[in-house]
Amino acid sequence: MKPQRIPVTIITGFLGAGKTSLLNRLISKHPEKRFAIIENEFGETGIDGALIASAPDDIFELSNGCICCSLGEDFLFTLESLLGRSSEFDHLLIETTGIADPSSIIDAFISGESIQTRFRIDSVVCVADAVNMEDLMDEQLEVRKQLALADLILLNKTDCVHSDYIKILTGIIAEISPMAKIFPTSFANIDGINVLDTNSYSGEAIEKSTLSFCAFDGSKALKLEETKMIMNPATKTNRHDITSEGFTFTGNFDVNKFGLWMQNFLYFNKETIFRVKGIMSFENTADQFIFHAVRGSFMFEVGKEWKDEARFSKLVFIGKDISRTELETNLNQLLA
Repeated sequence: MKPQRIPVTIITGFLGAGKTSLLNRLISKHPEKRFAIIENEFGETGIDGALIASAPDDIFELSNGCICCSLGEDFLFTLESLLGRSSEFDHLLIETTGIADPSSIIDAFISGESIQTRFRIDSVVCVADAVNMEDLMDEQLEVRKQLALADLILLNKTDCVHSDYIKILTGIIAEISPMAKIFPTSFANIDGINVLDTNSYSGEAIEKSTLSFCAFDGSKALKLEETKMIMNPATKTNRHDITSEGFTFTGNFDVNKFGLWMQNFLYFNKETIFRVKGIMSFENTADQFIFHAVRGSFMFEVGKEWKDEARFSKLVFIGKDISRTELETNLNQLLA
């Protein structure tokens, strides 16, 4: 009998957004769970609870029974060290550094076969700083990528900004990450918000978010900018270049053509294509296939049987400087 795969929650967000506060909230909210925590660094703002025991492999035991280690340069070695103690925990929390692009960590769980057999990504959670988010978005590409890769976004520190501005920020986030769930929070308070065990990387969740995808309404974006200028004429316009493009096709794709093209497309565009989700219909197959890609890696999962319903495929690309016309032309050539 195969061991049950350990769920992984990746927590990202820029410096000072409230990632460590969220970690502390999760630990206190779920006393029934035995967490392993990979933290960016130990310091004055680290997780609560004194480090009461140190093991030779630099894994520490916290006063509440959780174990913790530092996010070092060799991430895979850290995971291997934790697996040696996998009986001691049932959920892995990873806090990335605030200036990091989290896609490399996500990719490790998708592309590494040995890791996939023991871990599964539950979700990617981004903590966004309501006070500084707009300025940071203009200055740091990583902030936009963190939002684009997230399944759940906590717009934190909303107690420090006007309620109308919260609506504006929510609209900006939805433009970058239209399939993510967005919640306003203060002090990373997650009462009433399901952060863990959301299965956001499951085929069912990917299918649901792909079907619900709607392209961002440009007219709404204009209204947001107009409102910002009314509230603060000095506010600069956000000129980010991350967009989401959705495509729907009738009929079937050729599985070999699609697989080869997607592998090459992701390889050559791994710095600009952040995420792809899709529901695929392939020739000579009875079932749907759920498609998911992050960075240069992708995976398929068998979905439900098509039966008598009309076959279709829907793909959503999230990334930087996406050429919709070029993508649509290439995808049409892959149809059976």
